[in-house]
Amino acid sequence: MLRDLQRDFRKATLLITGLGVVRWLWRGRRASATTEAHAGAGIAEHKWQEEELRRDREEQATMTRIGQVLAAELDLEKLVQALTDEATAVTGAQFGAFFYNVVRPNQESYTLYTLSGVPREAFAGFPMPRNTHVFGPTFRGEGLIRSADITRDPRYGQNPPYSGMPPGHLPVRSYLAAPVVSRSGEVLGGLFFGHPQTGVFGEREERILAGIAVQAGVAIDNAHLYRQAQEARAAAEAASRSKDEFLATVSHELRTPLNAVLGWAQILQVSDDAEKQRRGLGIIVRNARLQTQLIDDLLDVSRIISGKMRLDVRAVDLPLVVDAAIEAVRPAAEAKQIRLVRLLDPLAGPVAGDAERLQQVVWNLLLNAVKFTPRGGRAEVRLERVGSQVEIVVADTGIGIGMDLLPHVFDRFRQLDSSTTRQHGGLGLGLAIVRHLTELHGGTVEAQSPGEGQGTTLIVRLPVSVAHLGALPGGRVHPTAESTAAAKADPALDLRGIRVLVVDDEPDARETLTELLEHCGAEVLTAATVDSALAALATFRPDVLLSDIGMPEQDGYDLIRRVRGLAPEAGGTVPAAALTAFARSEDRRRAFLAGFQMHLAKPVQVRELAAVVANLARGTASGPRPPWPPE
Repeated sequence: MLRDLQRDFRKATLLITGLGVVRWLWRGRRASATTEAHAGAGIAEHKWQEEELRRDREEQATMTRIGQVLAAELDLEKLVQALTDEATAVTGAQFGAFFYNVVRPNQESYTLYTLSGVPREAFAGFPMPRNTHVFGPTFRGEGLIRSADITRDPRYGQNPPYSGMPPGHLPVRSYLAAPVVSRSGEVLGGLFFGHPQTGVFGEREERILAGIAVQAGVAIDNAHLYRQAQEARAAAEAASRSKDEFLATVSHELRTPLNAVLGWAQILQVSDDAEKQRRGLGIIVRNARLQTQLIDDLLDVSRIISGKMRLDVRAVDLPLVVDAAIEAVRPAAEAKQIRLVRLLDPLAGPVAGDAERLQQVVWNLLLNAVKFTPRGGRAEVRLERVGSQVEIVVADTGIGIGMDLLPHVFDRFRQLDSSTTRQHGGLGLGLAIVRHLTELHGGTVEAQSPGEGQGTTLIVRLPVSVAHLGALPGGRVHPTAESTAAAKADPALDLRGIRVLVVDDEPDARETLTELLEHCGAEVLTAATVDSALAALATFRPDVLLSDIGMPEQDGYDLIRRVRGLAPEAGGTVPAAALTAFARSEDRRRAFLAGFQMHLAKPVQVRELAAVVANLARGTASGPRPPWPPE
């Protein structure tokens, strides 16, 4: 019995001991497994960190390499192409493009500059991007746009006429775009990338593209500055060459007649031949006059450059001026058998200007036509009224002007041919003087030519004088002086106590009308625009409104309609006259329908102007007053 108990006890002890060993072994294995698991996780974390560091180094190296490429290239075309190629490769896009942020008239489109990954022909039938919900944020510089599938993006397909992928469009699913912004904050354009598969672009590609876009903005700025510097240097060198050529031409042109004068003077000193003396004196006189004209041209240019050119402004009858210029040029034209055709409108109207300087303008235009028209050609002079301007047109059948030179024909120091083999003499200052004299008269000048060998047309446009500027009764009186000289000389010109609001966009016209009306005793206030006229109407409260018709942005018709829309106490019933160069019967009818009581055609006689103002102020003006509003 005792032995059995001892045996069972030993078995139990062994069993317990075995269980303890098993438990100890199990715990040891579990601890070992946990240790091994932790060790494996640490290795994975280490490998992941190493991979991230490797990617960061690669990104940094890529950005450094791209930065070096962009910094080394100053040619804008090559720069933008390299930029697009590098960005396409590094983002993993299948195709990329750079669009300049240039909005074209009447449509919100942009200019394709470079393309990468596909031939340029791929865009041949594809419309330029517009200011849609997808493209607009990039061209406005609002930030990057990334889409895993642009066809499922809510911003996609919202704009007609396509409302989806346009015909011929590249198969874009993955989409990535970034604005390129200059140092000044101007959005230069946008980088656009696509791939036919979805989910190609991630945060890494977006981050890389953001860095490239910043570098691109700086590089394009530098390329622009470099190009501007090159253009400025080229312009300065061209100007220097032109001045050198001009000085050489001046020396040649002045020495040529002087050589003839000096040579023949020496011959006449030792010659008793009467015929030779007669011929020599004629040559001396002719060359002396030529040299005088050359010197006069140089002095005129000097006065123009220094701002010392002065005009003796009076009323000028242009037909007489043009006739005088034609007669001055006729001998030169007849010597080359060039037929001069004269077409002058006697009703073109006077202009305010310097008669001698305007004759110089026409003379230079005609002399230019004769000089560059081959023997047996034709030159035509036209004087006509066109709206509120007078046009002097000189057209010839000469050698014409090339498209590259046409914008520069009125520049100083610019000649059609400045070489030593040129066929036509002169300093080349005639047309430059024409432009400056015309501008001093408030006009413009234009050159037209279909091309070389097809003749040239030169057009001078001068504003029509607002009034016939004859001698005023009672003499000239300072506008601010209190005087009744005009009224005493002619009671019809008595405008004392009458307040007149003059509206005209031309400063000379406003000054002339102010001078005339104040000379007659009127109190005058002027305005240059419709808005300023309405503001003056509320404060000045004129007795008469005198307005031009042809004005920019809003014309005289707009003004009178807005005036007639005002309440009577706000000036809506103020008597008004239209003083305009639009003098056709339909113009008169339109003025009356708009709300004017009177219509005066420029240039107006002083007595007629005074009579109209007086009658309007006293309520005795004749002429229809249509109901308001007009039909």
